[in-house]
Amino acid sequence: MQTPFAHIDTWIFDLDLTLYGPEANIMAQVRDRIALFVEKHFNIGSDEAHKIRHTYWKKYGTTLGGLMAENKVEPNGYLDFVHDVDMDLLRPDADLRRQITSLPGRKIIFTNADAPYAERVLAARGLHNLFEDIFDIHRMQHLPKPAAASYDSLCAQLDINPARALFVEDSAHNLVPAKVLGMTTIWVNHGTEAVSSDTEQYIDQEIADLNDWLSSIHTIEGTI
Repeated sequence: MQTPFAHIDTWIFDLDLTLYGPEANIMAQVRDRIALFVEKHFNIGSDEAHKIRHTYWKKYGTTLGGLMAENKVEPNGYLDFVHDVDMDLLRPDADLRRQITSLPGRKIIFTNADAPYAERVLAARGLHNLFEDIFDIHRMQHLPKPAAASYDSLCAQLDINPARALFVEDSAHNLVPAKVLGMTTIWVNHGTEAVSSDTEQYIDQEIADLNDWLSSIHTIEGTI
């Protein structure tokens, strides 16, 4: 009998809020570091900095995109600054490591962050040395998800057949270009994102917990 994921040979994972949950408080720290960078760069108050942060994020997909386009900010120093966060609330997850290790095929990280930060997150979660590659914001030429060109680059550079790839991501809108290419799409729903009916059609499966879902598909597939 053909099982639902028997055709998948490449498993692609987002990083933040996908390989750990919101309770780790990492993204709240990153958000505040971004606002602090903006505050220092423009010599403005905190409230105004948060407004600029949000405006650039809405317009460009990341605050960095806006800072580069409109203010010629150099990305490496910015990324070092905003990713200088406390990861003490992240804990190694032996079960998640086992579940991902057991997946048949390639495993790849696809993140709007940079690779050094991704490596720190993976190490804190006990997931180091599990992934073949980290396709980060630099590899995307600083065009963050959901820019379609970055998905094209991911597939071209890493020789991925989208029809045989699965993408797990906590931001539903980031699944749209993946589905357009032909990937199987899995949305990790933390209950914080309102999804329109237009976006829903690009989501193959909605899950609440990555560990539980991986455990369930191992049982279904019967190969692990």
